[in-house]
Amino acid sequence: MVQGGLSSTTRTCGKPSCPCHSDPSRRHGPNLYFTWREDGKGHALYVPAEHADEAHAAQLAWARFWEVGCQIAALNRERLRKRWTRSKSSAKAGA
Repeated sequence: MVQGGLSSTTRTCGKPSCPCHSDPSRRHGPNLYFTWREDGKGHALYVPAEHADEAHAAQLAWARFWEVGCQIAALNRERLRKRWTRSKSSAKAGA
C-alpha cells in the first residue's frame, strides 16, 4: 500500500536538439509517476515500466484502505451523533 496517486505523463528531455522540443507528439513517454503532497510540497517518484503492475496494486490498496477508513469514520460519526443527541435529551429530561 502506498499513499498517493498515479499519473502518466510525457516529457521533453534535456537535449535541446531532440525532436521532443519542437514536436509535442515526439515527447518521451508516457512515463508513470507516483505523486503525493508532503509538507505542502508536491512530490513525484518515477515508476520504471517493469514495476507498473506493482505500482498500480500498491495505489489500489491505498484507495481501498481510504475507502474503508471513510466508511468506518462515517459509522463512528453516526454513533457519536446518536449518543450525543440521546445524552442531550436525557440531560433536558432530568433538569
